Amino acid sequence: MSLLLAAKMSAMELATYGLLGASVVTLWSYSNWRAAVKIALIIALFEGAIRKWLMPGAQELAYFLKDIFLFGAYLKFMISPDLDVRSYKLNLPVMLLCVLGALLFPPALNTNIGSLLLAFYGVKIYLYYVPLVFMMPYLFRNKDEMVRQLTWFAMLAIPICILGVLQFRAGAASPLNVYAQSSAEGISGFGFGEKVRITGTFSYITGHSTFVIFFSTLCIALLAIPQTRFKWVLTFVALPLLASNALMNGSRSSMYTIGLIVIAFLLASMSGRLVASKNFTWVLSAGVAACVAGGAYFFFEAYSMFSTRAKVSNDNIAFRAIEHPLWSIQQSVKDGGIMGFGIGMAHPASEGMRRALKIPAPRKKAPVYDQEVGQIIVEVGPISAMAWYAIRLILLFSVWKVFFQCRDPVYSPLLLMAAMVSTPYMLMGVIYNHTANILLFAVNGLAFSMLLEPLVKRRYNRPQAVPVHAPKLSPGTN
Repeated sequence: MSLLLAAKMSAMELATYGLLGASVVTLWSYSNWRAAVKIALIIALFEGAIRKWLMPGAQELAYFLKDIFLFGAYLKFMISPDLDVRSYKLNLPVMLLCVLGALLFPPALNTNIGSLLLAFYGVKIYLYYVPLVFMMPYLFRNKDEMVRQLTWFAMLAIPICILGVLQFRAGAASPLNVYAQSSAEGISGFGFGEKVRITGTFSYITGHSTFVIFFSTLCIALLAIPQTRFKWVLTFVALPLLASNALMNGSRSSMYTIGLIVIAFLLASMSGRLVASKNFTWVLSAGVAACVAGGAYFFFEAYSMFSTRAKVSNDNIAFRAIEHPLWSIQQSVKDGGIMGFGIGMAHPASEGMRRALKIPAPRKKAPVYDQEVGQIIVEVGPISAMAWYAIRLILLFSVWKVFFQCRDPVYSPLLLMAAMVSTPYMLMGVIYNHTANILLFAVNGLAFSMLLEPLVKRRYNRPQAVPVHAPKLSPGTN
């Protein structure tokens, strides 16, 4: 009933009620910042479902829902942090990261944008989820709570993957197979046959492929932690379903990335870097075998479609990882010059806001690249682009450094997870993939739990107590 009423409301009424609801959510998030961050991460997984099926007429409100939950949490964390937050510090180069982040503000002053609101939104696209790096280490009260809640979070992959299986079996005309915004070409297929590339609960294919990468890595990391419960569910249900969804999605980059991550965890385990349980190598091997067997038996058609698409494609790993990014960098510097076209100018949401608010078109329209590094350079210019990637490199270097120093059986797998996800995403989409944007910084922040240090340290050792049965000295004894 409420959805029907929302569909009949005008844009102004939706905006008014949306602002009222956002205020209520912000106030609640301010008082419950830890719960708000967790809800925002869950919303990131189901945001596309809300936009596609529950609120197709109010997609903008659904798009910003997770950001509203985070806004109240940000205010609480930065303005009035809890005592347990103020008692610790995060051993990261915070000042350097802030200076680099400030270098992304000059592109917002580019007059080509033509709107202060769009300029503000452009900065938001780049920096809004960075505070999660500093908040995630404080999110859980202790290790047991962290492992338990991460396990339940990983279980969310099961219903999402089941939806993906249903989408693959349904046709292109099925209401299950739609994008958040309708496309003139319709839903994407494999280039042959009648099967479509699935999106799950996400708005587009890129969001689903990101989900497959992150949750496969999360499941593997949890298998390496001795305290993790329900390992059999992760091994024989979640991982095979994620593998099948990767095939049905048709994204080769996700399959290659997952393969590298599996190899990295096996090598780290055999070398003793993970301090994992003794059976981890066998458990992960069993999970891989279950994925292969399940894919061959239950999802052979998906494997056939994926392998055929990989064979008939005209590119390879070297082209996608080296040649194409280098060409994008060279061409974007020529197209954008030193100043660029303005931050966020080519983002689809910016274009949608421009149309909805009747903001005049820019004097120069930013060219669109299918490689994100080129898109960033053409928008913000080479100097601000280097600042953005410097932030990412500092975080990546810090994760790898802490991983090689860590010997904790709980944090080691999480550090390797963050390192192995962050490394390929230096070239993959983050700014133009809002699912990867929030998950990437959240994963990095979670890994930095090892860097928390007490703000006040004892200068001296506590005095030793006198033994209860100490012998008494007789009078006159020296």
